[in-house]
Amino acid sequence: ARAADPARPAGAEPRIVRTGSMSLQVRPGGVDAAVTAVSTAAQGLGGYLASLDSAGTPGASDDGQQRATVTLRVPTRSFDDLRGQVGKAGEVRASTVSSQDVTGEYVDLQARLKALSGSRDTYLALLGKAGSIGEVLAVQQRIDDVQARIEQLEGQRQVLADASDLATLTIRISERGAVTTRPDPDDDDGLTGALRLSWDRFTGGVAVIVGLIGPIVLVGLLAGAGFAGYRLLRRVRTRTRTPTAPGTPTP
Repeated sequence: ARAADPARPAGAEPRIVRTGSMSLQVRPGGVDAAVTAVSTAAQGLGGYLASLDSAGTPGASDDGQQRATVTLRVPTRSFDDLRGQVGKAGEVRASTVSSQDVTGEYVDLQARLKALSGSRDTYLALLGKAGSIGEVLAVQQRIDDVQARIEQLEGQRQVLADASDLATLTIRISERGAVTTRPDPDDDDGLTGALRLSWDRFTGGVAVIVGLIGPIVLVGLLAGAGFAGYRLLRRVRTRTRTPTAPGTPTP
């Protein structure tokens, strides 16, 4: 027999978070139609359009080719069906899928919430038996601490529940030829971005070197000037103190 998956306790309802992304290319001017098609597909499967970000002008005009990024949410059981229908809206250029089993984490949160709820009920019972203001304040502080913890864990549980109940698919839609015929001048991907990064690093390195060498050169010049002045002063003093022999021509 296979050992039980430690991330999924025995008898627990599976909680799987599924996410994916797809890249579609459509005919020029077909981005809006593709967005409508994939959104309709999600709605037909009980999901919805979570977000839409579009840019450009349809039809490969001089204003820039159109593109859109669509995020869809559907019930997890319909995730594969959605991907199949999205693939019919254009040419699939790339596709990724990931799954994460969060059953163990979800069950752990439920157990901790149950334990904290029991502690809260106990403190509420003690609150009714408190005989002094000090006791009331102390028990009430305990209740507030437990309640804050319960709300925090409940928020985490709801996030896991939403992520596992509804899968997320992000679709990037672009017009055919958009990548090769009209690259985005502001895009730092590819060779242009690599060259720009190399140039920035080069100029930055030169600036650092200049910044380091500048003070060193200045100190060297000052030290050289000081040493030369010291040698000249010492030579003058030596000549002044040395007596000149009779008959010796003065230099």
